[in-house]
Amino acid sequence: MKKGSILKIIRLFVFDVFIVFSSFIISFFLRGVISAGTGSIVFERYAKYVGIYILIILVIKLPLFIIFGMYRRVWKYASIKDMVAIVEAVALSTIVIGVIFYVLSQPIPLFGSFSLPYFPRSILIIDFLITILLVIISRFIERLFNEMKFGKPGIRKKRILICGAGDAGEMIVREIIRQRNSEYIPVGFLDDDPAKLRHQIHGVRVLAPINELQDVTQKHSVDEIIIAIPSAPGELRKQIAFAAKESGIPVKTLPSLYEVIDNKVYLYQVRDIDIEDILGREPIYIQTPAVIAEIKNKVVLITGAGGSIGSEICRQVIKFGPEKMILVDNTENNLFLIEQELANEFGFSSIVPMVADIRDKQAMKSIFANYKPFIIFHTAAYKHVSLMQLNPEAAIQNNFIGTKILAKLAIDSNVSRFVMLSTDKAVNPKSVMGLSKMLAEKYLQALSKVNNTRFMIVRFGNVLGSRGSVVPLFKEQIKAGGPIRITHPDMKRYFMTIPEAAQLVIQSCIMGKGGEIYVLDMGEQISILDLAMSMIKLYGMEPGKDIEIVYTGPRHGEKLNEELVSENEELVKTEFGYIFETKNSGNNNYTNDEIINILFSIEKELQINDYNNLFKDIKKIVPDFNEKEIWYRWH
Repeated sequence: MKKGSILKIIRLFVFDVFIVFSSFIISFFLRGVISAGTGSIVFERYAKYVGIYILIILVIKLPLFIIFGMYRRVWKYASIKDMVAIVEAVALSTIVIGVIFYVLSQPIPLFGSFSLPYFPRSILIIDFLITILLVIISRFIERLFNEMKFGKPGIRKKRILICGAGDAGEMIVREIIRQRNSEYIPVGFLDDDPAKLRHQIHGVRVLAPINELQDVTQKHSVDEIIIAIPSAPGELRKQIAFAAKESGIPVKTLPSLYEVIDNKVYLYQVRDIDIEDILGREPIYIQTPAVIAEIKNKVVLITGAGGSIGSEICRQVIKFGPEKMILVDNTENNLFLIEQELANEFGFSSIVPMVADIRDKQAMKSIFANYKPFIIFHTAAYKHVSLMQLNPEAAIQNNFIGTKILAKLAIDSNVSRFVMLSTDKAVNPKSVMGLSKMLAEKYLQALSKVNNTRFMIVRFGNVLGSRGSVVPLFKEQIKAGGPIRITHPDMKRYFMTIPEAAQLVIQSCIMGKGGEIYVLDMGEQISILDLAMSMIKLYGMEPGKDIEIVYTGPRHGEKLNEELVSENEELVKTEFGYIFETKNSGNNNYTNDEIINILFSIEKELQINDYNNLFKDIKKIVPDFNEKEIWYRWH
């Protein structure tokens, strides 16, 4: 322990001795004033015993103060919990002292007829109140001095307006007050709750509803706006962001509800608002008790763990208390980053990072044998449409045959649940990437449920911000000064945020009985042109003026509009509103065994480059398959 800390503890201890002594003496005088009009009468009656009284009180109170951690707390950041600890320590010591004084007021045989006169009990009550008051003042005065420095002139601080006067907004103001070196000084809150208007939180006033943002920013010379509403829907964030941009004021935000780990937010989490924030939808609340029951104390294996979706599934799964997490990825750096994050930020040590390729059957077999996973989230996949058009064998080897290897090992290892992430591009595929995922879907559906292993498929569209997706690409083009390149002005895509997708995948996992294709509620398709224009505006620029938009034409394998179900499929609601299940999705021309045999032939034909038979067998599964259109790199 540092010398300064020891001296601080000694100073507090000496101060407590003074408090205990003075509060007891003051209690005698106050008792006398209350009952007889003068404090000296009561004190004089017990004056010769006061030394013994005080000695007993010191012996009782100070050790209890130590037990309750009164000298281990950082009082600069004193809180309600610290105040409760003070009250508990003083209350317990008063009870113990009352009992001891009562016992000593009775004749004690060992000491002859010696006994202490039992003074009026009201003195202990008065002493209790005075001691609490003085101890709280002595502890909270440091926090008071720290907060009095808040907002004093010095380094120019940013005048911030906080949108949201709820728990998150309160936490942010409290953090700013505590951190003397904070770059912010809050000028007020905006909130749509009428009950909060004109009230204060930590001395900061709720000024107006959110729709008066522009007027408030001008009136109070606001430098920056912080959105402190983790549960805010994307439309509200968009309203705030665009209104602020029109006023030329930068906007930052706290994490969304999906990003909050422990229901707390911190000042360091404030970040620039991004396109993911304004396109986000209403918060989704998964059935946490059911998820915990399924995952807690289980071994969970996640393939593609270093990818955008895989890493987010890792972050979500860790909340539910798995026994061990096996992270599989063939990219060393991505795997290292997620392993470090889980260990350092979440304090989870039962992580087994495995640099391995899902196509390596022996490596996968070893992992299954050594760790015996209970649940598998299979996210590993090649996903870039245009790149896979040039590398069709790699797409099918990884997305289909890799999935097949994992599925067989899951059955052999008695895995309970196997969830594969699929894509809207697997519906009526026009690309090799979509075809490869559709073949994987057909294989898992044909297995449905084997022994104890249930196979489920979760199909959804694009996720905002995933590596290589359109959003990061547009960001780079905007930062470079443009132009933004869009394939077609009418192109639309389904989008959802990465955390939202991960939570729904986990929810789907515990719902499945085997063989289901779940389709996530993706909402309406978003125009890629509208997406680009919104991103340009977020950067405070004007589309067509500051950043040019050019059209390059659709690439091979790209559709103008994606589909979540085929013409033979029907979406049916499940008990969980954001997840649908497809019905009548099987191939009506073939039995499950026949489908498995066809897929086995496809695997063998690919290995020996027998493309004529390969294409014939693919057409059995995909009647509309056009090898010249889909298999762009013809052999």
